[in-house]
Amino acid sequence: MGMRRQDEERAADRVERLMARILAGRRLEASPSDAAERQAIVMGARLAGSRESYPRMSPAFRRRLARLVASGAPPARAIPRRAALAAALSVAVGAVGGAFLERLTGLGRPGEPAEERRASPKREVLEPKAALGRWADTGIHVSELAENVPQRVVAGAIGAFVVRRGRQVMGMSAMCTHLPCALVWRAEDRVFLCPCHGLTFDVQGQSLDLRYPLPALPLVRVRVRDDGRVEVLGT
Repeated sequence: MGMRRQDEERAADRVERLMARILAGRRLEASPSDAAERQAIVMGARLAGSRESYPRMSPAFRRRLARLVASGAPPARAIPRRAALAAALSVAVGAVGGAFLERLTGLGRPGEPAEERRASPKREVLEPKAALGRWADTGIHVSELAENVPQRVVAGAIGAFVVRRGRQVMGMSAMCTHLPCALVWRAEDRVFLCPCHGLTFDVQGQSLDLRYPLPALPLVRVRVRDDGRVEVLGT
């Protein structure tokens, strides 16, 4: 019993250290062996993410947390100290709701099929503040856009790809959602490639990495003038 008690104390100490790092906005240092504590870790992440102040969690933090939450490891038998920690965190973040966790991990609602989540992904929109935004002429006429062939444009501080689909023209960010790196369009493979990390996105802007799917490329506002010129909302 004494050895078991010591093991429980060490496990509880580790959970508390993980929580302290999360709530301080620092990098998650969890391993697969911590999968049994994912409830407490998720609670701490939701609490940290509900704050509007910086620092915010990095993409690497979100990926590690998503893998931990999605792991299939069976939960270990709860012990009083860890259970108390998870319960306390649950009370603290009760008002936050599940929206943050879905946004953080991309896992969606519990029990929601992965196919449905991929079919209706949530997309961010790059939109400058009203005082700074302006419509920039891309120099492209809509007739010059081939169907489903992206063209790279710049609108002030915003780099984007514009794509025509039928009569609609959409725009999406030209920056990888893993780390800031300008994407290139590989026409032969019909993918956006991140030359910094080798990650790819399809022509819709959806991540093609099945093991570590990234957020979709944020959308950029596009309009076509009466004379057919394509404009992008930039800075």
